[in-house]
Amino acid sequence: RTRTFGRDRRARGRYDVVVCHANVIRFFALRALQLPPEGWLRLCTMNASITHITILPSGHVSLRTLGDVGHLSPEQITFGSYVGTNW
Repeated sequence: RTRTFGRDRRARGRYDVVVCHANVIRFFALRALQLPPEGWLRLCTMNASITHITILPSGHVSLRTLGDVGHLSPEQITFGSYVGTNW
């Protein structure tokens, strides 16, 4: 389901928020960049991280962020059973 936020519901762009497993995010990011899907095993995204992909009407794709955790404190950053960034 897609929702438009803000005052102007006739916004130029469309924003889709997808909440899912990190494997799906990594796979989707690679496919959007037209890279081999097998590469998802080489990427690491933490739990509750943010990935931002821009797809323009022209078809150009830009991966703005992958697995950003800047909104989390170090104690909130997790990956599997690991906590923090020192693993």
